[in-house]
Amino acid sequence: MFKERWLFLVCFIVVLANAAPLDKDNEATITLNNYTIDEKGNYRFRFKSSNGIERDETGIKVYEGEPNEHLLVIGQHSYFNEKGEKVSILYSADETGYHILPPGALGTVTSGVPGNVVATLLG
Repeated sequence: MFKERWLFLVCFIVVLANAAPLDKDNEATITLNNYTIDEKGNYRFRFKSSNGIERDETGIKVYEGEPNEHLLVIGQHSYFNEKGEKVSILYSADETGYHILPPGALGTVTSGVPGNVVATLLG
């Protein structure tokens, strides 16, 4: 009788452990991964994961061949918060540093790159 109860308890614990909900981030997989770079050093990468995390980034050389030549980076990433709401962050980085941009700020990115060019780069 004791062995039967012990076996039942062990089986119950195993079933309970396997039925416990897992954090979906632990099982996330990459569903899209693209990366391109040209001979000048301009690049674009994009990835998506099965849990909704996404990132898209473009880096382009500006003022090429001039003393103030630098890489302008423009990108965005998004994820879902604890409430299930999508959170998106738009950012840029240039010779002055990293900047988080307000929503709809594509037309205000500086460094000599017009907003419509930036929008084209981000797709």
